[in-house]
Amino acid sequence: MIATFIMAIMAHPVNVKAVIEQSWKQTLVVGHRGAAAYKPENTIASFEEAISCEAVAAECDVHVSKDGELIVMHDHTLDRTTPLKGKVKETLASDMAAAGVPTLSDYLKTTKDRIVSVIEIKDGADVVPKTLALVKQQKMLSQTIIFSFNADFIRQAKEIEPKAYAVWLKSAPTDLEAHFSKCREIKADAIGVAYPAASREIVAEAHKRKMPVFVWTVPPGPEIDRLKGLKVNFIITNHPRDVIEQLKKS
Repeated sequence: MIATFIMAIMAHPVNVKAVIEQSWKQTLVVGHRGAAAYKPENTIASFEEAISCEAVAAECDVHVSKDGELIVMHDHTLDRTTPLKGKVKETLASDMAAAGVPTLSDYLKTTKDRIVSVIEIKDGADVVPKTLALVKQQKMLSQTIIFSFNADFIRQAKEIEPKAYAVWLKSAPTDLEAHFSKCREIKADAIGVAYPAASREIVAEAHKRKMPVFVWTVPPGPEIDRLKGLKVNFIITNHPRDVIEQLKKS
């Protein structure tokens, strides 16, 4: 029993540096919004499901509420995933909590020492410094990866905390020279691309620069095998259990 427990920890270390190193040897799986195919997205139940699936990381999205709290929510509005209506930034955290919306603090308490935390910073006043402050308060900097489509957010994160691991997301980079030049400028540690845009060329260019490649949001099926063949570092998926099983078999 003890040996099995130790092997499980070694297989999925809750440490960004160790997980990145592991990703150079095999393609790893990140649960998107937890495990959104199995449980409601960006909920504690979904993050628990990602942990039970043995994904190496669980991704969430963060906005800021009307009263300045960090809220786990993908959309700018509450309409799609809650019984509430309106914008996150115009709604009190207590009202969202009553509707079952977790805070970033709730998320971090769930993931701490159990799975690598991936926080996609979406929007809100002082969202970057607030996010990093909370991560550091929880002593989870070594367990956390910062995502954003906003290059300025990545730049800001690295300026505030150079040790933060930050990934710049861009759906389909076309001018690779300009893209990687921007990565250097903002000090991004890795790149993320939408899976249809994940080509042999972009993966090779990133790997030449020692930058891991995160690819989203991939369903089970032939694309998993293609991306594994390209040696992408991380597949982000709503179906972590199914994708992990497919990677084992392929």
